[in-house]
Amino acid sequence: MSFARRLYESRSDVINAVAHGAGTVEQLHAPVVGPVSFGDGRIDYPYVQVLPDSTTQQSGNDWQHTVRLNCIFQRTRDDDYLRFLDVTFDAVAAALAELETVGCVYSYVPATIEDFAGEDDGNLLVMISVEIQVGALVDLADDA
Repeated sequence: MSFARRLYESRSDVINAVAHGAGTVEQLHAPVVGPVSFGDGRIDYPYVQVLPDSTTQQSGNDWQHTVRLNCIFQRTRDDDYLRFLDVTFDAVAAALAELETVGCVYSYVPATIEDFAGEDDGNLLVMISVEIQVGALVDLADDA
């Protein structure tokens, strides 16, 4: 197997693990991977997005994959922000548990947590975005 193929598999395994983990949280809809166009303009909340950010060589066979887990909630006046945070961290915990099963992964950590507020068509929205950094070993040598 070529190095390029192993790097692809490492990255896709990490992305799939984050998506699968987040997808196990009952309070959330199934996550989408990457940016998605909504032809009908309709989004079901809470909306969950797994957004691949980057893959960077650290040194030798050591690579870092960065993936964002974005949870977007529709907020009413009576909603408690901490409930949104709780559900988001259930998704983060499930994603980290899935990353533990990926063979090339040796470390994973939620590195940055950001909060955003906005509005879409009169609906108040809260997005909690968690950047997950994942260390992975990918052999550079091509098989002969």
